[in-house]
Amino acid sequence: MRQLSRYVWSNLGQAYLIAGLAIAALLWLLQMLDILERGVAGASDLLIAAFSAIRGLPEGLIDLLPVITVLATAAAPGGLQKRNELTVMRVAGVSIWRLAGLSLVPGILVSLAALAALQWVVPEMRQQPERMLGASLGESGLWHRAHGLWIRSGDEFLNVESLRLGRIPSGIEIYQFAEDGRLERLFRSEQALVQPDGEWLLEDVSIRTYQGRDGEAFFQQTETLLWDSFLTARQLELLLSPPASLPLTDLWQYVAGLKERGQDFAEFEMVLWRRLALPLTCLVMVLIAVATAAVPLKSRAVSVRLVGALVLGLGFQMLTEMGTYLGLLMSWPVVTVAIVPPAVLALVALGMIARAR
Repeated sequence: MRQLSRYVWSNLGQAYLIAGLAIAALLWLLQMLDILERGVAGASDLLIAAFSAIRGLPEGLIDLLPVITVLATAAAPGGLQKRNELTVMRVAGVSIWRLAGLSLVPGILVSLAALAALQWVVPEMRQQPERMLGASLGESGLWHRAHGLWIRSGDEFLNVESLRLGRIPSGIEIYQFAEDGRLERLFRSEQALVQPDGEWLLEDVSIRTYQGRDGEAFFQQTETLLWDSFLTARQLELLLSPPASLPLTDLWQYVAGLKERGQDFAEFEMVLWRRLALPLTCLVMVLIAVATAAVPLKSRAVSVRLVGALVLGLGFQMLTEMGTYLGLLMSWPVVTVAIVPPAVLALVALGMIARAR
């Protein structure tokens, strides 16, 4: 039985590798075409574009991991069925449940590896703030590891010491100067929450107002203060890390912080729970693929199974995306929207396997 397990896992491993490489090549080509449409200046820009497309592959592969899983799991048993090996196994007393259990092992390992990549690999491969802001800010801003981010707009300067959890500006100082170059007002804030309209909700704010040439200062303290940020939409987009690029632990803390402050957290919580539900989705794809492969075809055409698996995987992915947007629109419970679709599909898969016995 150990030899049989190793043989099945070997076939599944090869199928996962081939499916992953095929999807990765397709994703890389699509990203390259998107970059080339914007235009490149020469061979160096082409190499940078190719590297940038490669850097985005891990996140894209993880998003399409259910498709890869169902393709690989359909291809491996399909090949065994084509060579009559699956029939021999069934005659020898190997049940479909045993085959399903063997197929689940690579699915579990791949999904756990995906979660580990979401925690440590993907965030590191995203562009760092100093690289992202460099091209966008031009002469109006500067990023320094020791002094943080400095941005200027007219007579107003903004200094952000760090970005906590990738999305919360912390250690904020705002300098406002008069036309003659005299410092009029200095705002200091522990951190800020960026509102959807671009305004910053500064927290734990101290304000120093300077009057006259002698620099006499008046001090004021307030818990919160709305600041109409001068950052453009593009600069703000580059400054804040998108939810999908945050490590899972940071995303969890960020959602918890939004709940404590009464802020809108549905979009971020949806991303978090869809990530956490990824192993369940992959295991459901394995069960569906095993149930499909267990049904004998007269032609034993592996291509038919692969096309069916691809349609199933992409269809489920599209329905999940539609359910996500509909759930956000209708304010449905996030956990329900993320867990119910794979759970329902799991019941369908188990029913198919039971009938296939």
